[in-house]
Amino acid sequence: MAEIAGLASAHPMISRTLVVDDGSSDETSARAREVEGVEVFRLEKNSGKGAAMRAGLDRTSEPIVLFLDADLIKLKPEHITNLLNPVLNDEADMTVGLFRGGRLHTDLAHVVTPSLSGQRAVKRKVLDGLDMDSVGFGIERALTDLWQKGKITVKDVILKGVSHRTKEEKRGYWQGVKQRLKMFYEILKFEAGKIKRKKQKLN
Repeated sequence: MAEIAGLASAHPMISRTLVVDDGSSDETSARAREVEGVEVFRLEKNSGKGAAMRAGLDRTSEPIVLFLDADLIKLKPEHITNLLNPVLNDEADMTVGLFRGGRLHTDLAHVVTPSLSGQRAVKRKVLDGLDMDSVGFGIERALTDLWQKGKITVKDVILKGVSHRTKEEKRGYWQGVKQRLKMFYEILKFEAGKIKRKKQKLN
């Protein structure tokens, strides 16, 4: 986490770096505060990924926001540049970073479910009207849904050589599986809500 925060803070295209600690029980906040130029905001209670992203967004005013997961492996400055440039140059409202050439299982995850990538540069106007607090891990699907409805433009960006630590690696096998099941549940819950809203419109 500290490495990713430091990399972002030192990048010439990034004006401000904020780490949101979503009620962790480890030393996330303490380690982040050791990184020069990094601000830390801690949620006392774990509130879910969407709510953590909203908490960070509410403490910034920049027109473009870059979201990076804390567990990335081999992220380089050029990857950040490639994520930001299409949005800064108004070629897209959002970019989505896809792993390739890192580790087989994380590469495969982004081939099968590219919409679940957490590495995104996004125009603030895309996020301002989005209900981020209640969707949890469904936040990436909510953003993808905007693109599928034709409301925003999106560009995929290949993050060559980049991977991330899996939930099982970070938390141990059983806790990791539990967290993964929670993630899938929140994604499915979002999709079920979409179907319900669509039926209500038809009726």
